[in-house]
Amino acid sequence: MELYINLNWTRCYANSYTAEAIAWSENGNHATISTTGKTAEEADTKLMGALRELNLLSSEASKKLIG
Repeated sequence: MELYINLNWTRCYANSYTAEAIAWSENGNHATISTTGKTAEEADTKLMGALRELNLLSSEASKKLIG
């Protein structure tokens, strides 16, 4: 499985921000994971937390992406 995260994908819709990540499997299946927040930073932080909870991202990797 490949995981694609780009913090530049975070966009504002109406009064909230949405952050997204896409996971692709070798079989051609894919899933999109998205989170929302009042700010782009809040949406990104929630996304990293969700990916860690699902064991798709380690704590060290998420620190490199955010920091």
